[in-house]
Parts: sequence; structure tokens; C-alpha cells
Amino acid sequence: MVASEPKATGRVRAGYMVMAIVAVALGLVFLLRDPAAIHGNLASVARSVAPAAFATDNTATAGDVNVCIFLIDTLRADRLNVYGYDRHVTSPHMDALARSGVVFEQAYSPAPWTLPSVASLMTSQFPCEHGLVETRQAFAEHVETLPEHLKSIGFTTIGLYANTMVSPAFGFGEGYDFYCESLYNEGAQIAEARRLYAGRPFFLYVHNYEPHNPEYFAPAHTPGFRDVPLSVRARMSQHYRKYRAAVWGDYEAGRPAGSTDVRSVQAEHVQAFVRMLDDYNELYDAAVRKADDRMGSVIDALKRRGEWNSTLFILLSDHGEEMYDHGGWSHDQSVYEEMVRVPLIVKFPRNQYAGTRVREVVSLVDVMPTVLDVIGQADRPTEARGASLRPLIETRGRQPAGAMVVPAMRHNVMSTYPYWQERIGDLNVVVRQDEWKAIWNVEKASTELYDLSTDPREQRNVAAEHPERAEAMRRTAEQWYTACGNRAAASPNVQPNELDEETIRRLRTLGYMG
Repeated sequence: MVASEPKATGRVRAGYMVMAIVAVALGLVFLLRDPAAIHGNLASVARSVAPAAFATDNTATAGDVNVCIFLIDTLRADRLNVYGYDRHVTSPHMDALARSGVVFEQAYSPAPWTLPSVASLMTSQFPCEHGLVETRQAFAEHVETLPEHLKSIGFTTIGLYANTMVSPAFGFGEGYDFYCESLYNEGAQIAEARRLYAGRPFFLYVHNYEPHNPEYFAPAHTPGFRDVPLSVRARMSQHYRKYRAAVWGDYEAGRPAGSTDVRSVQAEHVQAFVRMLDDYNELYDAAVRKADDRMGSVIDALKRRGEWNSTLFILLSDHGEEMYDHGGWSHDQSVYEEMVRVPLIVKFPRNQYAGTRVREVVSLVDVMPTVLDVIGQADRPTEARGASLRPLIETRGRQPAGAMVVPAMRHNVMSTYPYWQERIGDLNVVVRQDEWKAIWNVEKASTELYDLSTDPREQRNVAAEHPERAEAMRRTAEQWYTACGNRAAASPNVQPNELDEETIRRLRTLGYMG
């Protein structure tokens, strides 16, 4: 990777405190933080970096354009009011953001879980090319990510993230002046980070976590939402942890995923989840509202600093969440809409294109080329697979009717899901053509076809009724996947990764390992 010296990839450790009520009720050590303590920790970590870190001769070509990517982990697009949700008021700040920017109605995550999805976001490559699909891997040295590129042209680069899956252990810390793990991030933390790292222009990456495990992260009481008793949250947590332990068991034991028959164990916990589904939905929506509030506080902090008008602000998620939509729970097991369709709202500097909605299918691999286009670096790296979104917005590059687009894929290496492995296998490629969506299940040599205009929840596979369309879309998927694999073979982008005990502990705390 391109060197970023000096690097501040320290994590906020002392700022965590034990949430005693949840620890007693759930039998878990759960990490929350006192924002006042965090400010001290930010200053402490910052002091470990020489102040001269920002005295650089580089001059960013962007002039006064700043960039902020605000990622809310596990956020389904269909739970935001701006995307048509009406059960609760979940997204008032995102709705306001949409009025100032551009809403992409059909945006896809390149993968249905965090590690490969964020890798795609930061490289503009799909998982079959960047290859970062399991925790025994990290980015190879030659891979240049978006923060590395921005750092190299003079941007001050700051990252605050809540998910250990995007920690320096996997190569995500490269290119940052300051990169810090913290369980939630809101305006106060951003204001402090900007005070300590005040260079202009800046790149800010914020990765929050609220809808992931909403039994933890939803507030005890949110106005407009029904309270869910702590005892219910405790049962939900217990079932989730046992379910995920079964999911990860083979991988942790060094066996291929699916070697152990865990059907009955997983079915037991999924059925328990179904019995609590109404409560889970309430908690999920309340957690989304909390995430919305925190995003709003970050926007307010940028406004108070006089930086909002010149900031390219991109709200998105890394993936969605299955809530028994297709018989499963959690994420990473399929590429149905609830899993890979994500919110994408872009506020351009000086509110350019405000109020625009884009219907075309796009992918998070398009984010990096869009950023580079806006800051005057349109000659993007040849390795980028996405394209700037500005032509779609300006109507001069709209996809022609009938064009086939591959926006997402899944390559499961780590998780054991017998229910899914028997039906769709572990390798799946999505193809979109107008309102049609095909899923090529590579190992099963099968193709699913859905008409999203009449069946947006993908409940009826009509491949047998439209065999020619299904076959044409399958061929597109096959050709695309073959080309992607050939590029990956030519230049491997990952290297072996040995996780330290602290990283493993944090992953387990977040439910990523058994």
C-alpha cells in the first residue's frame, strides 16, 4: 500500500465502559463509551502523532471540496421514510439530507456482509477481484484504497469506525492520519477530531453500528417506539449468539463451511427469532432512528465549523439484514433485496443536484469514482470497476433500456448455512435488467428470476416462465464472473492474515465469531 506517515491507527480503549445492566441481564460484557471520556482519548491518541503530520507540501486538486462517507452498518433501504417506509418515523435527518442531495433508489452493496462490502467501497472492485472475503486475509501492500489516494494528494484523512471488521487488522487503516475504533460516533467526536486534525481539505470516514444487533443498540426508550423489555432483549441476544456460533463453528475449527450438520440448531434459533419478530422490528426501527440522530449531529457539527456547504457527503450502508424475509436471520447468506439493496444518498457541494432521484441500478463500487470525479481526479485508477454517478444524475449517461448490470455478488467461505447451501450454494451473482433481477447460483447451476415491478420481495421465481430472459441474464453473469476472476488471478490483492487475540475478542463481542 501507499505509505501514510505517520499513521495513527490506534483504537479508543480506555473510553469503553461496561454497560452493567446489559452485562447482568444478558451475561455479556458489552462495550459502551462515555462521550466525554472519548474526547480525552482522541486527544491522547492524537498527541502520539507528531503535529507535523499535517505540515505537507502536497496540495489537493479539490480546492475547498471536503469528502465525508457516513456508513450505517446493516441498514436496509426499505426501513427509511425517504425510501417509502411508513410504519415509524425512522429517518427525519436522512429525509432532510435527501432534499439537499440525490437519492439513488436502486443502490446495491457489492456483498452481503461488512468485510468484502467495505473493501469494494474503498477500492471500486468486486469481491471476486479484490478477494477480501474472509478474516484470514488482509489487503496486500500494493492495493491503493480511496483514503490512501486522497492522502497522497494532500487531504487530511480521518476515520472513526465501530466495526472491527474494518480495523487495521484487515488493512483498512492505511492512508489515514487518524483512524480510531469507537462504538458510536456523533457530532461531538467529529468536532473533536476535526479540531485536532484541522487540515483542509479533509476526508472523513464514519462507520456506525446501530441497526446491527438492535437488541443492544436500540435505546431503552425512543419517543414514538414501543418499549421492548430487557428480558426479551436478553433472550434475543442469547439466541443470536448461539445461532452465530453454529454459523461460524466450522470456520473456527478449520473445516470447510458446511462440514457440520447444524440444521436443527439453526432452525431452533431461527424459530425463536420468528416468535420475537415484532419486538425485533420495533428495536430495529428504533436503532435506525438513533442512527439517524447521530448522522444529523455529525452534519450539525460540520455546519458549525462552516464546512458543510463545501462537503461531498455520502450516506450509505454496507449491507442490509434478513428478518425471515426468505427464511433466514441476520446477513451474509444470500443476495436477495433485503440483504444487498442499501440506501445511497449523496449531497454534493453547494447542494448541486438537490432533490434529484435516480432510478438506475448502481453499486457501491461507483462511490470511489464519484468522489474522484467531484474533486477533479476523474482519471480514476484503471483498477476501478465502478463509474462516476454524475452522468446518471445529469441525464447524459442514463443506462439504455435493456442494459444488463451486475451490481452485487456473494462468495461465502466462512459461514455454515445448510438451509441456504442446499438451495443456492455459496457463490451467487446478481444481474439487473430494467425491473428484472436474476441470481445465478454458480455451484448449483441454477438461475432465479424475479420481476421486481410486481414482486419486490422476490417471493416468486419466474425463471421457468421466461426461460430466454433467464438464460440471457445467466450468460451475462457467467461472462462477468469469468472476467472478474481472470483479473484477480493476474494480480492477487490479499495476503494471509493472522488475527491477534484482541481482534478476535472484539469480533466475538460483536457476534462475528462463535
